[in-house]
Amino acid sequence: MRDCIALIDCNNFYASCERVFDPHLKNKPIVVLSNNDGCIIARSNEAKTLGIKMGEPYFKCKNLIKQENVKVFSSNYTLYADMSNRVMNIVKEHFVNTEVYSIDEAFVSFPSENLSEIENRFIKLRDKIAKWTGIPVSIGVAPTKTLAKVASKIAKKSSGVFSLFDKATRNKILKELPIGSVWGIGRRLNKRFIRLGISNAYQLSTMDHKHVKDLTNINILRTVLELGGIKCIDIDSQPSNKKQITTSRAFGKTVTNIKFLEEAVSVYVSRAAEKLRIQNSKCSIITVALSTNRFDEKNTHKFLFMTESLESSTSSTQELISIAIKLLKRIFHKGLMYKKAHIFLSGLEDSKFKQYSLKDNIEDIKQQDKLMKAFDKINKTFGSDTMKYANTGISRDWFMKRERKSNRYTTNWNEILKINL
Repeated sequence: MRDCIALIDCNNFYASCERVFDPHLKNKPIVVLSNNDGCIIARSNEAKTLGIKMGEPYFKCKNLIKQENVKVFSSNYTLYADMSNRVMNIVKEHFVNTEVYSIDEAFVSFPSENLSEIENRFIKLRDKIAKWTGIPVSIGVAPTKTLAKVASKIAKKSSGVFSLFDKATRNKILKELPIGSVWGIGRRLNKRFIRLGISNAYQLSTMDHKHVKDLTNINILRTVLELGGIKCIDIDSQPSNKKQITTSRAFGKTVTNIKFLEEAVSVYVSRAAEKLRIQNSKCSIITVALSTNRFDEKNTHKFLFMTESLESSTSSTQELISIAIKLLKRIFHKGLMYKKAHIFLSGLEDSKFKQYSLKDNIEDIKQQDKLMKAFDKINKTFGSDTMKYANTGISRDWFMKRERKSNRYTTNWNEILKINL
């Protein structure tokens, strides 16, 4: 019995999410824009065929988009996150050992005696995900995670499920795969290997192991071994907690008013504190930063920041907002036009092992923790921002621009899909 690895990868995920709730978009070109409707961050296959590039600024391809009648959406992360959870929950029902690798990808590990049955098993899973969520997926199956990544690329161009166990087939595919397309090989390594005459994945897989380690590091050696079918990277079904939590967003327009900045910082602290509690952590260091527009040729770019170490670690939104606004007032310079605010929470520790100081009132801390649990439970049940602190504002005129955002069909009762019969 051997352990097999599969990668379940949602096809053009953001575009597919938009398509689920509007059948008229089937086979039509779609693009999704980044924060503030700045750049292309997702494309349907039809949009790719038109030559629209990933990461291209929206204004540069606006004429092509209008000419080809491409449907444009602002990013709707609430919808995408919920649709991702639905897909991942189906995967987890079928596989105990599952690693949610990203919002649209999951690795699974499973023992298999009969390789001929694997493709049928995953065809059924692919069809179930499509039927229950409307999201098309491609599935690559192989002996290792790196090869599963390769197989998933082939699956997107074929029937949606592709296995890579046959050695002759594997070598043929690796010879056709540019080295820059191998999982874990970045731009710098790509250039370095090409200078050495290593241009495809097969050449990489046959390199001398000691030479690879001397040239790069142990992680790339693992990649080389995995391309050869030797399992070196395990499924991480319980990812470790983050060591730093960052919340950073550009404003929809430049901001000069400190009251608006206080609102923005309070919103970002609220988001960061919620992430902190999700991983059951507390922070002991908070940094607040402001930056001006780095693309403004008329004014010098400014990045202003201040950090404070806390006497007692906390995950209380109320406490963190209070400290963040104090830091904001210290770094704020009147007359500057701010484009972005940043919150960094670090010095993280497990809530179970919190280190108390002599000044701590343990009962007050326990009450604050209970309040935050109730706060999070209400927002999880009734939707984000059902409960929020007054500091975060109401109108949020500074908020990022998302003029083409679709409804949050699955998480907001006021935006639920309506069908007229």
